[in-house]
Amino acid sequence: MIYDQFFDFSRQLNVNVMAYEYSGYGRATGSPSESNCYADIDAAFKYLVEIKKVVPSRLVLLGRSIGSGPSCYLAERLALSGTPVGGVMLQSPVLSILRVVLPDLRWTWWGDMFPNVDRVKRMECPIFVIHGTRDEIVPFRHGQDLFLATPVQWRARPLWVEGGGHNDLEGRLRQEGTYFSCVLEFLREWCSGEGVGHRGLHGSVY
Repeated sequence: MIYDQFFDFSRQLNVNVMAYEYSGYGRATGSPSESNCYADIDAAFKYLVEIKKVVPSRLVLLGRSIGSGPSCYLAERLALSGTPVGGVMLQSPVLSILRVVLPDLRWTWWGDMFPNVDRVKRMECPIFVIHGTRDEIVPFRHGQDLFLATPVQWRARPLWVEGGGHNDLEGRLRQEGTYFSCVLEFLREWCSGEGVGHRGLHGSVY
């Protein structure tokens, strides 16, 4: 079923899609950990740039839920190296793992995993946040605060899905016929120029 979603995403937006699995999940070997998640997305990125010869500015990362962690990690790492990606889409993202269970935590504690709230400040690319107002797993506040933590020049208009939960956003938006139109609007308005513009969506990688 997840593969059907990838194919649909590719067809509707006329883009190439590369998906990767986390260590210890699905058919992937190894054990799940924060460091392994980072190694996994690094390996996917290395394949795209070294084997497929895709330049970072042609990449738009999509991180959903805990997947927002590796996506923010890679975007920050590339920005600090002077080769930022074309954009980042964060769907139902976390501020950090500890903040899911300790909602009043104001500072990032040592050992906290996936500190996205700190990383979005240094990613230097357009950031599009999607979150349901009734998310039962990652509170809506996480999406709101990530949007506010993003530097103003990189803040794409967020998409707050009224009544949306953690796992039903695509279904809700597709029923309304707005899912792909909202994504396409982000790509056209923000991921343009030498990166992923609406003239150059074909061949881009997500």
